Amino acid sequence: MFREALGYPTRSPGGGRSVIVGGLVLLVTAGFVAALALDPPLAYLAAGGLLPWLLVRGYYVRVVRTTIGRDRPTPPRFEDVPRLLRDGLTAVGIAVAYLLPGAVVLGPLIAVRALGTDLSAALLDRAVPAAATTAVVSVAGVAAVLALMYAIGALYVLPVAVARFAHTDEPRMAFEPRTVVSGAFTEDYATAWGVSFALQLFLLPVAYLLRVLVVGFFLQFIVVVGVRYCYGQGVGAALGLDAVPAAHERSDPDDWALRAAVTPAEPGTNTARHVRDPASAPASGAEHDGAGPAPAFVRVDDGSEPKVATGGSEDEPSGDPVDEPSDDADDGSPDDDAVGPSDDTADGPETFGGGFRPAVTPDDDEGSG
Repeated sequence: MFREALGYPTRSPGGGRSVIVGGLVLLVTAGFVAALALDPPLAYLAAGGLLPWLLVRGYYVRVVRTTIGRDRPTPPRFEDVPRLLRDGLTAVGIAVAYLLPGAVVLGPLIAVRALGTDLSAALLDRAVPAAATTAVVSVAGVAAVLALMYAIGALYVLPVAVARFAHTDEPRMAFEPRTVVSGAFTEDYATAWGVSFALQLFLLPVAYLLRVLVVGFFLQFIVVVGVRYCYGQGVGAALGLDAVPAAHERSDPDDWALRAAVTPAEPGTNTARHVRDPASAPASGAEHDGAGPAPAFVRVDDGSEPKVATGGSEDEPSGDPVDEPSDDADDGSPDDDAVGPSDDTADGPETFGGGFRPAVTPDDDEGSG
Protein backbone atom coordinates (compact mmCIF):
# COMPACT_ATOMS: atom_id res chain seq x y z
CA MET A 1 0.00 0.00 0.00
CA PHE A 2 2.97 2.34 0.55
CA ARG A 3 3.82 2.47 -3.16
CA GLU A 4 0.16 2.76 -4.17
CA ALA A 5 -0.36 5.67 -1.75
CA LEU A 6 2.55 7.59 -3.27
CA GLY A 7 1.46 6.84 -6.84
CA TYR A 8 -2.19 7.70 -6.31
CA PRO A 9 -1.96 11.56 -6.18
CA THR A 10 -0.39 11.79 -9.66
CA ARG A 11 -2.48 9.06 -11.28
CA SER A 12 -4.04 10.00 -14.61
CA PRO A 13 -6.21 11.46 -15.97
CA GLY A 14 -6.27 14.47 -13.62
CA GLY A 15 -3.80 13.69 -10.87
CA GLY A 16 -0.98 15.93 -12.11
CA ARG A 17 -3.27 18.93 -12.42
CA SER A 18 -4.66 18.37 -8.93
CA VAL A 19 -1.14 18.22 -7.49
CA ILE A 20 -0.27 21.56 -9.10
CA VAL A 21 -3.44 23.22 -7.83
CA GLY A 22 -3.09 21.69 -4.37
CA GLY A 23 0.54 22.74 -4.05
CA LEU A 24 -0.33 26.31 -5.02
CA VAL A 25 -3.17 26.37 -2.48
CA LEU A 26 -0.76 25.26 0.25
CA LEU A 27 1.70 27.94 -0.88
CA VAL A 28 -0.98 30.64 -0.65
CA THR A 29 -2.03 29.38 2.78
CA ALA A 30 1.56 29.54 4.03
CA GLY A 31 1.86 33.07 2.67
CA PHE A 32 -1.12 34.22 4.69
CA VAL A 33 0.17 32.48 7.83
CA ALA A 34 3.53 34.24 7.39
CA ALA A 35 1.68 37.54 7.83
CA LEU A 36 1.49 36.78 11.55
CA ALA A 37 5.11 37.87 11.80
CA LEU A 38 4.17 41.36 10.63
CA ASP A 39 3.05 44.21 12.80
CA PRO A 40 -0.66 45.05 13.07
CA PRO A 41 -2.75 45.72 11.12
CA LEU A 42 -0.86 43.67 8.50
CA ALA A 43 -0.87 40.70 10.86
CA TYR A 44 -4.62 40.47 10.46
CA LEU A 45 -4.05 39.34 6.88
CA ALA A 46 -3.34 35.91 8.30
CA ALA A 47 -7.10 35.41 8.66
CA GLY A 48 -7.31 35.30 4.86
CA GLY A 49 -5.50 31.97 4.91
CA LEU A 50 -8.57 30.33 6.42
CA LEU A 51 -10.35 29.98 3.07
CA PRO A 52 -7.54 28.21 1.16
CA TRP A 53 -6.90 26.04 4.21
CA LEU A 54 -10.55 24.94 4.32
CA LEU A 55 -10.44 24.41 0.56
CA VAL A 56 -7.59 21.92 0.77
CA ARG A 57 -9.20 20.24 3.79
CA GLY A 58 -12.34 19.77 1.74
CA TYR A 59 -10.26 18.22 -1.03
CA TYR A 60 -8.86 15.71 1.46
CA VAL A 61 -12.42 14.75 2.37
CA ARG A 62 -13.20 14.28 -1.32
CA VAL A 63 -10.15 12.02 -1.66
CA VAL A 64 -11.43 9.81 1.15
CA ARG A 65 -14.92 9.77 -0.36
CA THR A 66 -13.76 8.72 -3.81
CA THR A 67 -11.30 6.05 -2.65
CA ILE A 68 -13.75 4.11 -0.50
CA GLY A 69 -14.87 0.89 -2.17
CA ARG A 70 -12.66 1.28 -5.28
CA ASP A 71 -9.79 -1.00 -6.26
CA ARG A 72 -7.97 1.57 -8.39
CA PRO A 73 -9.37 5.05 -7.73
CA THR A 74 -8.23 8.18 -9.51
CA PRO A 75 -7.65 11.56 -7.82
CA PRO A 76 -10.61 13.97 -7.87
CA ARG A 77 -10.47 17.49 -9.22
CA PHE A 78 -10.56 20.87 -7.52
CA GLU A 79 -14.08 21.67 -8.66
CA ASP A 80 -17.29 22.72 -6.93
CA VAL A 81 -15.46 25.09 -4.57
CA PRO A 82 -18.49 25.74 -2.27
CA ARG A 83 -18.81 21.99 -1.71
CA LEU A 84 -15.09 21.74 -0.90
CA LEU A 85 -15.32 24.59 1.61
CA ARG A 86 -18.37 23.03 3.24
CA ASP A 87 -16.73 19.61 3.50
CA GLY A 88 -13.56 21.16 4.88
CA LEU A 89 -15.46 23.09 7.54
CA THR A 90 -17.42 19.96 8.51
CA ALA A 91 -14.25 17.87 8.78
CA VAL A 92 -12.66 20.51 11.02
CA GLY A 93 -15.78 20.55 13.20
CA ILE A 94 -15.65 16.76 13.57
CA ALA A 95 -11.98 16.92 14.56
CA VAL A 96 -12.67 19.63 17.15
CA ALA A 97 -15.53 17.63 18.64
CA TYR A 98 -13.35 14.53 19.00
CA LEU A 99 -10.30 16.32 20.41
CA LEU A 100 -12.07 18.87 22.60
CA PRO A 101 -12.46 16.72 25.77
CA GLY A 102 -8.75 15.98 25.89
CA ALA A 103 -7.84 19.57 25.09
CA VAL A 104 -10.01 20.89 27.91
CA VAL A 105 -8.04 18.84 30.44
CA LEU A 106 -4.57 19.07 28.93
CA GLY A 107 -4.79 22.74 27.93
CA PRO A 108 -4.62 24.28 31.43
CA LEU A 109 -1.98 21.79 32.61
CA ILE A 110 0.21 22.49 29.60
CA ALA A 111 -0.24 26.22 30.13
CA VAL A 112 0.85 25.92 33.76
CA ARG A 113 3.97 23.98 32.80
CA ALA A 114 4.72 26.40 29.97
CA LEU A 115 4.62 29.34 32.35
CA GLY A 116 7.04 27.57 34.67
CA THR A 117 4.59 27.51 37.55
CA ASP A 118 4.79 24.76 40.14
CA LEU A 119 1.24 23.68 40.92
CA SER A 120 1.99 22.40 44.41
CA ALA A 121 3.93 25.55 45.34
CA ALA A 122 1.16 27.75 44.02
CA LEU A 123 -1.40 25.92 46.11
CA LEU A 124 0.74 26.12 49.24
CA ASP A 125 1.23 29.84 48.73
CA ARG A 126 -2.53 30.20 48.76
CA ALA A 127 -2.69 28.58 52.19
CA VAL A 128 -4.03 25.28 50.90
CA PRO A 129 -3.33 22.44 53.36
CA ALA A 130 -0.51 20.10 52.43
CA ALA A 131 -2.81 17.05 52.31
CA ALA A 132 -5.23 18.81 49.95
CA THR A 133 -2.33 20.04 47.81
CA THR A 134 -1.00 16.50 47.48
CA ALA A 135 -4.44 15.21 46.53
CA VAL A 136 -4.95 17.95 43.95
CA VAL A 137 -1.56 17.31 42.35
CA SER A 138 -2.21 13.56 42.24
CA VAL A 139 -5.62 14.00 40.65
CA ALA A 140 -4.18 16.44 38.14
CA GLY A 141 -1.50 13.92 37.18
CA VAL A 142 -4.00 11.10 36.70
CA ALA A 143 -6.28 13.40 34.70
CA ALA A 144 -3.38 14.42 32.49
CA VAL A 145 -2.49 10.79 31.78
CA LEU A 146 -6.11 9.90 30.99
CA ALA A 147 -6.55 12.98 28.83
CA LEU A 148 -3.37 12.16 26.92
CA MET A 149 -4.52 8.59 26.33
CA TYR A 150 -7.90 9.88 25.17
CA ALA A 151 -6.25 12.33 22.76
CA ILE A 152 -4.12 9.56 21.26
CA GLY A 153 -7.18 7.33 20.87
CA ALA A 154 -9.19 10.18 19.34
CA LEU A 155 -6.46 10.85 16.81
CA TYR A 156 -6.47 7.17 15.90
CA VAL A 157 -10.23 6.84 15.34
CA LEU A 158 -10.72 10.33 13.87
CA PRO A 159 -10.04 9.23 10.25
CA VAL A 160 -12.81 6.62 10.59
CA ALA A 161 -15.25 9.27 11.76
CA VAL A 162 -14.35 11.63 8.91
CA ALA A 163 -14.59 8.75 6.42
CA ARG A 164 -18.06 7.94 7.71
CA PHE A 165 -19.09 11.53 7.05
CA ALA A 166 -17.40 11.53 3.64
CA HIS A 167 -19.16 8.32 2.59
CA THR A 168 -22.67 9.28 3.72
CA ASP A 169 -22.38 13.08 3.44
CA GLU A 170 -24.10 13.27 6.85
CA PRO A 171 -22.08 14.72 9.78
CA ARG A 172 -24.11 12.79 12.36
CA MET A 173 -22.74 9.50 10.99
CA ALA A 174 -19.31 10.52 12.30
CA PHE A 175 -20.64 10.41 15.86
CA GLU A 176 -21.65 6.77 16.11
CA PRO A 177 -19.11 5.49 18.67
CA ARG A 178 -19.87 1.80 18.24
CA THR A 179 -19.43 1.82 14.45
CA VAL A 180 -16.40 4.12 14.54
CA VAL A 181 -14.58 2.13 17.21
CA SER A 182 -15.41 -1.25 15.63
CA GLY A 183 -14.03 -0.03 12.32
CA ALA A 184 -10.87 1.33 13.96
CA PHE A 185 -10.09 -1.97 15.66
CA THR A 186 -9.83 -4.03 12.47
CA GLU A 187 -6.78 -5.37 10.71
CA ASP A 188 -7.56 -3.52 7.48
CA TYR A 189 -7.72 -0.14 9.14
CA ALA A 190 -4.74 -0.81 11.41
CA THR A 191 -2.61 -1.68 8.38
CA ALA A 192 -3.75 1.42 6.48
CA TRP A 193 -3.16 3.63 9.53
CA GLY A 194 0.34 2.20 9.98
CA VAL A 195 1.23 2.97 6.35
CA SER A 196 -0.17 6.49 6.66
CA PHE A 197 1.84 7.04 9.85
CA ALA A 198 5.02 5.92 8.08
CA LEU A 199 4.33 8.33 5.23
CA GLN A 200 3.96 11.24 7.62
CA LEU A 201 6.93 10.23 9.76
CA PHE A 202 9.49 9.84 6.97
CA LEU A 203 8.29 12.13 4.16
CA LEU A 204 6.56 15.10 5.75
CA PRO A 205 9.75 16.40 7.44
CA VAL A 206 11.48 16.30 4.07
CA ALA A 207 8.59 18.16 2.48
CA TYR A 208 8.72 20.90 5.13
CA LEU A 209 12.45 21.31 4.62
CA LEU A 210 11.98 21.64 0.85
CA ARG A 211 9.45 24.44 1.31
CA VAL A 212 12.36 26.81 0.93
CA LEU A 213 12.61 25.66 -2.68
CA VAL A 214 8.80 25.86 -3.13
CA VAL A 215 8.78 22.26 -4.38
CA GLY A 216 8.18 21.21 -0.79
CA PHE A 217 4.58 22.44 -0.96
CA PHE A 218 3.82 20.08 -3.83
CA LEU A 219 5.59 17.19 -2.10
CA GLN A 220 3.61 17.93 1.05
CA PHE A 221 0.37 17.81 -0.92
CA ILE A 222 1.34 14.46 -2.48
CA VAL A 223 2.16 12.96 0.92
CA VAL A 224 -1.03 14.19 2.62
CA VAL A 225 -3.23 13.02 -0.27
CA GLY A 226 -1.49 9.63 -0.08
CA VAL A 227 -2.33 9.52 3.63
CA ARG A 228 -6.01 10.15 2.82
CA TYR A 229 -5.85 7.42 0.21
CA CYS A 230 -4.78 5.00 2.95
CA TYR A 231 -7.63 6.19 5.17
CA GLY A 232 -10.23 5.67 2.45
CA GLN A 233 -8.97 2.23 1.49
CA GLY A 234 -8.62 1.09 5.10
CA VAL A 235 -12.00 2.34 6.32
CA GLY A 236 -13.77 1.06 3.22
CA ALA A 237 -12.36 -2.43 3.71
CA ALA A 238 -12.88 -2.39 7.49
CA LEU A 239 -16.57 -1.44 7.33
CA GLY A 240 -17.37 -3.08 3.98
CA LEU A 241 -18.50 0.19 2.41
CA ASP A 242 -19.57 0.43 -1.24
CA ALA A 243 -18.34 3.07 -3.64
CA VAL A 244 -20.35 6.26 -3.98
CA PRO A 245 -20.81 8.24 -7.22
CA ALA A 246 -17.78 10.28 -8.23
CA ALA A 247 -18.16 12.88 -10.95
CA HIS A 248 -14.54 12.60 -12.09
CA GLU A 249 -14.67 8.82 -12.59
CA ARG A 250 -15.37 7.95 -16.20
CA SER A 251 -16.90 4.64 -15.15
CA ASP A 252 -19.54 6.38 -13.06
CA PRO A 253 -22.71 7.12 -15.06
CA ASP A 254 -24.91 10.10 -14.36
CA ASP A 255 -27.45 7.81 -12.79
CA TRP A 256 -25.60 5.51 -10.37
CA ALA A 257 -28.49 3.01 -10.16
CA LEU A 258 -28.41 -0.01 -12.43
CA ARG A 259 -30.68 0.20 -15.42
CA ALA A 260 -33.25 -2.50 -16.05
CA ALA A 261 -32.35 -4.93 -18.79
CA VAL A 262 -35.94 -4.92 -20.09
CA THR A 263 -38.14 -1.85 -20.06
CA PRO A 264 -41.92 -2.23 -20.12
CA ALA A 265 -43.71 -1.23 -23.31
CA GLU A 266 -45.78 1.91 -23.35
CA PRO A 267 -49.55 1.49 -23.07
CA GLY A 268 -51.16 0.83 -26.43
CA THR A 269 -47.91 -0.31 -28.05
CA ASN A 270 -48.21 -3.53 -30.03
CA THR A 271 -45.07 -5.56 -29.40
CA ALA A 272 -46.11 -8.64 -31.40
CA ARG A 273 -44.46 -9.51 -34.69
CA HIS A 274 -45.77 -12.64 -36.43
CA VAL A 275 -48.11 -15.47 -35.52
CA ARG A 276 -48.04 -18.91 -37.09
CA ASP A 277 -51.79 -19.25 -37.15
CA PRO A 278 -52.93 -20.10 -40.65
CA ALA A 279 -56.52 -19.51 -39.67
CA SER A 280 -55.98 -15.87 -38.65
CA ALA A 281 -52.66 -14.72 -40.15
CA PRO A 282 -52.05 -14.38 -43.90
CA ALA A 283 -49.34 -16.32 -45.62
CA SER A 284 -47.18 -13.19 -45.94
CA GLY A 285 -46.67 -13.07 -42.16
CA ALA A 286 -48.66 -9.92 -41.32
CA GLU A 287 -48.27 -8.41 -37.89
CA HIS A 288 -50.50 -9.50 -35.11
CA ASP A 289 -53.13 -6.85 -34.32
CA GLY A 290 -54.98 -8.53 -31.50
CA ALA A 291 -55.66 -7.18 -28.04
CA GLY A 292 -52.65 -8.88 -26.44
CA PRO A 293 -49.15 -9.80 -27.51
CA ALA A 294 -48.62 -12.77 -29.76
CA PRO A 295 -47.52 -16.00 -28.03
CA ALA A 296 -43.83 -16.80 -28.15
CA PHE A 297 -44.48 -20.57 -27.92
CA VAL A 298 -47.26 -22.97 -28.83
CA ARG A 299 -48.04 -26.07 -26.84
CA VAL A 300 -48.28 -29.38 -28.60
CA ASP A 301 -50.07 -32.19 -26.74
CA ASP A 302 -49.31 -35.83 -27.50
CA GLY A 303 -51.94 -37.35 -29.73
CA SER A 304 -53.96 -34.16 -29.99
CA GLU A 305 -54.06 -30.99 -31.97
CA PRO A 306 -51.46 -28.37 -31.11
CA LYS A 307 -52.85 -25.51 -29.10
CA VAL A 308 -51.73 -21.89 -28.95
CA ALA A 309 -50.43 -21.13 -25.45
CA THR A 310 -52.02 -17.87 -24.41
CA GLY A 311 -51.75 -15.83 -21.25
CA GLY A 312 -55.31 -16.60 -20.12
CA SER A 313 -56.56 -19.11 -17.59
CA GLU A 314 -56.52 -22.85 -18.24
CA ASP A 315 -60.33 -23.04 -18.38
CA GLU A 316 -60.57 -20.73 -21.37
CA PRO A 317 -60.10 -22.11 -24.86
CA SER A 318 -56.55 -21.76 -26.00
CA GLY A 319 -57.43 -20.51 -29.49
CA ASP A 320 -57.74 -21.91 -32.97
CA PRO A 321 -55.47 -24.77 -33.98
CA VAL A 322 -52.35 -23.55 -35.59
CA ASP A 323 -52.10 -26.53 -37.90
CA GLU A 324 -54.14 -29.39 -39.20
CA PRO A 325 -53.17 -32.86 -37.96
CA SER A 326 -51.33 -35.05 -40.35
CA ASP A 327 -53.21 -37.75 -42.26
CA ASP A 328 -50.81 -40.29 -40.85
CA ALA A 329 -51.25 -39.17 -37.21
CA ASP A 330 -53.21 -42.32 -36.17
CA ASP A 331 -51.72 -44.99 -38.42
CA GLY A 332 -49.61 -46.36 -35.58
CA SER A 333 -46.32 -45.92 -37.43
CA PRO A 334 -43.20 -45.52 -35.27
CA ASP A 335 -42.58 -42.05 -36.76
CA ASP A 336 -45.60 -40.52 -35.03
CA ASP A 337 -43.53 -39.36 -32.02
CA ALA A 338 -40.41 -38.36 -33.94
CA VAL A 339 -39.22 -34.81 -33.73
CA GLY A 340 -39.49 -32.88 -36.97
CA PRO A 341 -42.08 -31.97 -39.55
CA SER A 342 -44.23 -34.63 -41.14
CA ASP A 343 -44.62 -35.12 -44.88
CA ASP A 344 -48.01 -33.43 -44.98
CA THR A 345 -47.16 -30.38 -42.81
CA ALA A 346 -44.52 -28.75 -44.93
CA ASP A 347 -46.51 -25.51 -45.08
CA GLY A 348 -47.15 -25.38 -41.32
CA PRO A 349 -44.96 -25.06 -38.27
CA GLU A 350 -42.86 -27.89 -36.99
CA THR A 351 -44.74 -30.32 -34.73
CA PHE A 352 -43.08 -31.99 -31.77
CA GLY A 353 -44.11 -34.97 -29.73
CA GLY A 354 -45.15 -32.76 -26.82
CA GLY A 355 -44.16 -29.74 -24.78
CA PHE A 356 -43.50 -26.38 -26.45
CA ARG A 357 -42.18 -25.17 -29.78
CA PRO A 358 -41.47 -21.67 -31.08
CA ALA A 359 -44.51 -19.85 -32.40
CA VAL A 360 -42.36 -17.73 -34.73
CA THR A 361 -40.01 -19.37 -37.19
CA PRO A 362 -37.36 -17.83 -39.45
CA ASP A 363 -39.77 -18.39 -42.41
CA ASP A 364 -42.09 -15.76 -40.93
CA ASP A 365 -39.45 -13.04 -40.96
CA GLU A 366 -38.47 -13.88 -44.52
CA GLY A 367 -42.07 -13.90 -45.64
CA SER A 368 -42.83 -10.60 -43.97
CA GLY A 369 -40.11 -8.83 -45.85
